[in-house]
Amino acid sequence: MQTIWLAIDPIDTLFFRGAESMVAGENHEVDSLFPPMPATIIGAIRTAILGQNGIAPVDYLKNPESWRDRFPCLGLPEAPGFELSGPLFVAGDDCLLLPAPSHWFADTPEEKKKWEEKILVQAGRPLTGSPLGLTGSTVAPVWLHTPIKAAMKPLAGWWATAEAFTLVRQGQKVRFTREQGDLHSGEAAILPASALFVREERVGIALTAERIAKEGHLYSTVHVRLRERVRILAGVVSEYPFPLSSEGILQLGGEQRICRYKVLSGLKLPEEKSGSIGMTLSPLAVSDLPNNLSKVPRASGKLLRIGGWDMARGFHKPMTAWLPAGTVFFADNNELPMQLLMI
Repeated sequence: MQTIWLAIDPIDTLFFRGAESMVAGENHEVDSLFPPMPATIIGAIRTAILGQNGIAPVDYLKNPESWRDRFPCLGLPEAPGFELSGPLFVAGDDCLLLPAPSHWFADTPEEKKKWEEKILVQAGRPLTGSPLGLTGSTVAPVWLHTPIKAAMKPLAGWWATAEAFTLVRQGQKVRFTREQGDLHSGEAAILPASALFVREERVGIALTAERIAKEGHLYSTVHVRLRERVRILAGVVSEYPFPLSSEGILQLGGEQRICRYKVLSGLKLPEEKSGSIGMTLSPLAVSDLPNNLSKVPRASGKLLRIGGWDMARGFHKPMTAWLPAGTVFFADNNELPMQLLMI
């Protein structure tokens, strides 16, 4: 298996609809789910494969097996020939950014506090053999046993450079910053999500089937704009040849916004081969958890509730729960699946 890393640079804002209804009167605002789910980027990459190879989608759907034989990465409509690692981010001078593990805690800077300081990050561990009798939804809840400050907060939802993982393992302080534009490969830093992208509210008006404005049918959506020198990073993991050119165009998200992509080389993940903690780089469906992972201690951020529309059936997909990227599992090395990053 090989991983091809694509740096995706949107030309404008992006919109990735979550589970909110867009029926009039039910929601005043439809938020954007960002980073997007891997399936969304997989669909965009498969569409780009069709486009670059001159394959009409209708022709592919008529006889997908024959096209899969020519381009194995395409796979079948229900099963692509590759998996996706991420989405992650690239900032500054090709600086890889990974989700901060959900068992990391720190006394994070606030607006009134000074940023650019180096702060000690503490890692929680499973609570076992405690006389307190604490229980949770997982076996042996993850606990910060001896916090150095009372205001320690989990870093789920934050982002970290590869080098930050090394410093945290060594018990050293890490720089917390909101300035991602000057980051370079080899630098240790932890950033909030707001340093990578901003949310912008957009107001529109509903249209009839004849493309005529509906009176009084205003709606509001939240789009996402990446900050300067920040790109989305997607890892195409497959045993087959990658059938896209090294640079090109793909369409992503609602309204099929145009994005440039470029294949990056030389990216290395901060893997700890002898570790006993595995972290997800992509959201993981709770229903797809292997039996061994469902029974070990874990720490995660808020669950994602995802639905969608099944175009083949012409009906809604069932709502499913997903563990977000950055979820960590505590187990023996040989019990953790390959798709987890050992940290």
